Amino acid sequence: MLHQGTKLLSRATVLVLFTVWAAAILAKTTEEIVHVPTGKPAMVDGKIGPEEWSDAAEEMPGGGRLYIKTSGDFVYMAVQFPAGRSGFTDIYIAPEDGAVHDLHASAKLGERQFEGGKWPEWSDWWNNRGWVANVSQVESFEKRTFVPAGVREYQIERWRFVGRKWRLMVGISMESQDGKYTVVRFPAQASDSNPEKWLRVQFGP
Repeated sequence: MLHQGTKLLSRATVLVLFTVWAAAILAKTTEEIVHVPTGKPAMVDGKIGPEEWSDAAEEMPGGGRLYIKTSGDFVYMAVQFPAGRSGFTDIYIAPEDGAVHDLHASAKLGERQFEGGKWPEWSDWWNNRGWVANVSQVESFEKRTFVPAGVREYQIERWRFVGRKWRLMVGISMESQDGKYTVVRFPAQASDSNPEKWLRVQFGP
């Protein structure tokens, strides 16, 4: 009985965290344009080093963070989960050519494109072209467990997605104590099928 009560309390705490986080994100209007700064390269190792992202644009209030900057021919992004949380991410990009892409990073890397009004099921993995991200590290092969990943970092070649203006959405899948995942999106009111309410970013003047 005590065990069940603890589980219910844990789930309630998680729900409150998601609610507070989503409410904070709603304050960000998608009509604002984030001008992406130029900074130093970042090491894509799943760790936020001292001063590593201090020269980046920072979004997503309420516990998590989205960092974005350029350096040389690359765009760098980092998604930092709320303290104590881990999981995987999907970075959705809609460049100026009208295509919509999903860059997935978990224990595998994969990319898919929105076509015919729907997303295809995941079948082809490691098809990432022109970008890379840190993947989950195996903790135990026997138990099929992974080291908690609280940061996902991406390095994307600028040529890979055309134009100076992109629309972005971040899908964050956070693991709960029962092993299930809850997806939080930024911007919170956005849909993965309609880039109109996504974050607008611009490279250069």
